[in-house]
Amino acid sequence: MPSTHDLDSGKRGQLEDKANYSSRILALVSLMLAGEAIFGLPFHVSRYFRPAFVDVFALTQTQLGLMGSLYGGVATVCYLLGGRLADRFPARGLLCFSLVITGLSGLYMLTIPSSTGLFCLYAFWGASTILPFWSALIRATRDWGGSEQQGRAFGLLDAGRGLLAAVLATFALVLFTLVLPTSDAEISIAEKTNAIRITIMTYIAACWIAAIMVLICLPKESTGSSKKPGETESASHWVSVLRMPAVWFQAIVIVGAYCTFKGIDYYSQYAKDIWGWSDVEASTLSTLSTWMRPIATVAAGLIADRFRPSRTVIAAFVIVAIASISMAVMKPTLSVDLDGSVGGIAGGSPLWLLWATIMVGCLGIFALRGIYFALLEESQVPMRITGTAVGVVSFIGYTPEIFMPILGGVLIDHWDGGITGYQVLFGVLVVACLIGIAAAWCLMRLLKRPGSSC
Repeated sequence: MPSTHDLDSGKRGQLEDKANYSSRILALVSLMLAGEAIFGLPFHVSRYFRPAFVDVFALTQTQLGLMGSLYGGVATVCYLLGGRLADRFPARGLLCFSLVITGLSGLYMLTIPSSTGLFCLYAFWGASTILPFWSALIRATRDWGGSEQQGRAFGLLDAGRGLLAAVLATFALVLFTLVLPTSDAEISIAEKTNAIRITIMTYIAACWIAAIMVLICLPKESTGSSKKPGETESASHWVSVLRMPAVWFQAIVIVGAYCTFKGIDYYSQYAKDIWGWSDVEASTLSTLSTWMRPIATVAAGLIADRFRPSRTVIAAFVIVAIASISMAVMKPTLSVDLDGSVGGIAGGSPLWLLWATIMVGCLGIFALRGIYFALLEESQVPMRITGTAVGVVSFIGYTPEIFMPILGGVLIDHWDGGITGYQVLFGVLVVACLIGIAAAWCLMRLLKRPGSSC
């Protein structure tokens, strides 16, 4: 018969297990909130409300593309530097700092600065959202997942990020539509400005709420230097990472995946320019497509844990390629000519086909985003150099931040918002998918070699 002491010990153990489980869940939730809130100001406002955004700030598509490229250029340098920060300092402090200063920068955005001020703001965001933040987020997530649940950990992270993005975008869209009339002909610049300011305030608040969550829920010991006494950090970490072929293949996979993700930025503008939708209707399309993200990332994470991340990545690329080809050859029901006149096309594709193609494409794109960092564990990258590995992979993998915004803007402006520019853009996305498939296939072959050093 068990003693009273044994029973008490058992109850204490159960309570401790329950407390640990709750702490883990809260830690992951805080990472989810932080991981998406930080990018609301530099990306969400111009992505989901792009037509109104360019009108309010008096920008051309090329100018907005240049701002995105400036962000990407600064961010690319910061990916490398941030990797070492993540290996040396706790995640909690790095994430909180990044969220607070990024939120503060939104106050300047509320003033509707000139294009010069906006360029400076995007350059600042390139540092504030990446240098202290990105590698710390990835390492903390990898640590949370352990060695057996990397696909699930990164899938859940991006699912949570996607859910937050969808909720925030939907909330901002509701406020946006309350301010604006449904017909573009009735909307003044002052009304659009008020609507954009409301969306900016929404994302400022999200940054600060996420910072509080991280401060409360993320353990102090999460992420930090694992250096042993006498170990020379920088040289050994860099050499180890740069000698791993798997790191280079993973970086190329992310290049392809991120090119397709940046293509989402143009969906709302495409709906307005080619299909003749209003600002509100175009923003609704982008916002609703965001709801595909939590579905895609959770499913991709579970599938990746069962069938390997590299195989799942290839399948997702195939889906995105098919959707991009469909977008390139699809005949819209409305077309905008070079003189700005809108006319119908006989035998044009029905609207439901546009919706279906975009939603299916988004499923593939978000699946890629949800699991491509799970390749770290499949490639057996040591935990102690995760931050450095993430820095190198991100430095290469996120280069589309530099060239995709300006490429998209130039293509659209060159053809005056006509269908040809968008067709070329979708063709670029197909090429990106093929590059990603090739890199993922090479990675699979590398990992199958007996005794291979990844």
